[in-house]
Amino acid sequence: MHPFRSLSLRLVCAFLAWLGPASSLRIHAQDARRVMALPEDTVKVQRLSDLCFAYRRIDGDSALLFGRAALALALKLHDAKGEAQAYNDMAIIHMDRSAFGTADSLLRQALRIREALKDSAGMGAIHNKLGNIFQARFQLEEALGENFQALRIFERIGPPAKEALILNNIAILQSNLRRYGPSLATHERAAALRRSIGDGRGLAESQGNMANVQVQLGDTAAAIALYEQAIAYFREKDLQAELAVQLNNLAGVRMARGELDEAARGYHEALRIREELGDRKAIASSLIGLGGTCLRQGRTGEAKRLLLRALHMSEALGVRNEQMQALLDLARLHARLDHGDSTFLYHQRYVALRDSVFNDDLQARMAEVEARYGMEKKEREIQRQRADLAEKDLEIAELGKRAERRRFWLAAAIGGIALVAVSALLLAQVQRRRARAVHDAAIIQERESGLRGVLLATDTERRRIAGELHDGVGQQLTGLKFRLEDVAVRVGKALPEEAPRLQEVLGIAEEAGRDVRTIAHDLMPRALGDLGLAPALNDMLRKSLSRPGVQCSFEQFGLDARLPQDVETGVYRIAQELIGNVMKHADARTVNVQLLKNKGHLVLIVEDDGRGMGPGGRSDGIGLRSVADRARVLHGSIEFASAAGRGTVATVRIPLTPTNAHP
Repeated sequence: MHPFRSLSLRLVCAFLAWLGPASSLRIHAQDARRVMALPEDTVKVQRLSDLCFAYRRIDGDSALLFGRAALALALKLHDAKGEAQAYNDMAIIHMDRSAFGTADSLLRQALRIREALKDSAGMGAIHNKLGNIFQARFQLEEALGENFQALRIFERIGPPAKEALILNNIAILQSNLRRYGPSLATHERAAALRRSIGDGRGLAESQGNMANVQVQLGDTAAAIALYEQAIAYFREKDLQAELAVQLNNLAGVRMARGELDEAARGYHEALRIREELGDRKAIASSLIGLGGTCLRQGRTGEAKRLLLRALHMSEALGVRNEQMQALLDLARLHARLDHGDSTFLYHQRYVALRDSVFNDDLQARMAEVEARYGMEKKEREIQRQRADLAEKDLEIAELGKRAERRRFWLAAAIGGIALVAVSALLLAQVQRRRARAVHDAAIIQERESGLRGVLLATDTERRRIAGELHDGVGQQLTGLKFRLEDVAVRVGKALPEEAPRLQEVLGIAEEAGRDVRTIAHDLMPRALGDLGLAPALNDMLRKSLSRPGVQCSFEQFGLDARLPQDVETGVYRIAQELIGNVMKHADARTVNVQLLKNKGHLVLIVEDDGRGMGPGGRSDGIGLRSVADRARVLHGSIEFASAAGRGTVATVRIPLTPTNAHP
């Protein structure tokens, strides 16, 4: 039995019931219900496929749900054409998600059916989509081959509009292969064909594509003229999606030319249109462009807000190209602000995602090569290359050893001469410094030991008091509340006029219980002991900063295991004090907290956009001295970067040695 044959259409019905009438989706839930109510025939298969494609840019999971329903019904009805269409539509969703291996497999299943049906138009359309997949995987020559197959089909059967579309795709591939002359000629051929059939929309698209080639050729003036022609047409015909594409592209050229105000206006208009259309992938692209423009204008706060929004949106959609661009721009932003750790965080996330995309693509290519051609020849070639590399490595290693020996003897001779010359002078100084260092180290160790003991005793006492409050006083107050409730019921029956007073007493008891639980949590949060530092910080930020007018974000990277208890407790208390200072003194609207491992250190960054630590700021209070003491006890450090009216960045670094990196 085919794996999709057992799919129940009840899942689709349940999804539609969940949507409800208030859904903002462009295809209303009522329309989808009408499709589900149709008789199970080929018409219903087509309507389900239409819903799959319609939901493509709105909700990919819902689109796949409709596509699987269409496939299940087509298999049940032995509707080969509907089966091919369902495979085709689901492949498009996977292409949008960069799941190119799955998309390729689905399209080839559809192609086999189209070939059996002798459906030339369908075969040409699939060759076109396979070309798009090869293009996305940077296999541009293979993409050209697929598109030329599609072109031969449409040159034979028409229509001219489809032939022009394939010519357009071929021209784009030629541009990507840096064959800009042939690319421009192919675009002009497509434009002439579209002009001859009166396809104004297609002609405007060709103008936009020719502008892209002119950008690559360095003729930005010609590119701007072509973009503006395309924009004028799409604006006149109220083709909003196409208008947004050209506005976005023109804004990119303006930004590259340093015309930042014009670029910002273009990105703003494109963003507004895309938000109205609900195209979230395109929204993320415009947010990235606008964020990059703001960064070049020096508006780093606005740039950060836009880029973070683009990152979160592209992560939710699973579109990795936009994620990578947003991460790269955030790394550049923090590099400009001289925030080394944040730069490292975003750049590492960018590198990890880039490597993931590369590895996924490489695995897909290897699987494809193995399936089509076999790996024996490739394996022999790899082994030969490895042998050559090993031989070269041996030669390089031998040369390195010889050079190392020469450097060693030269350094030894120079060092010996220098040692004889200065040894007598240094000996007395070394002895005096050693004695002074031993004395100073003893004093410092005694002080640090005392401070560590005080903090350890304080945290132990906090933990003990928290436990007694929660398990002792808290339980007693809970019992008291239950007894009062029992008394209130009995007295309320006998003396109804006393009921309000008893309810007031009950309220006092309940409030006292809440206060005791809050105090116990503040003394030693349960999440810190049960879940670890990152979840405890996230919980603390959610409770402390959940107030109107304050936006908070928390990011953590590299914390795959628990840390020692003293490190987790110390860093939590430091973060608690820093967040408390932000809330009391900074008057901030946004707070960003980052926790990461970086080159053997645990790094905590607390950044706000408040009033800063200028002449009117507070930088030497008891709380901040306590923060510095806790960092020093953990052999770490804390640094503040601040300016009046421009916010504060507090960076805490705690070394993690191999012996204390894990509990």
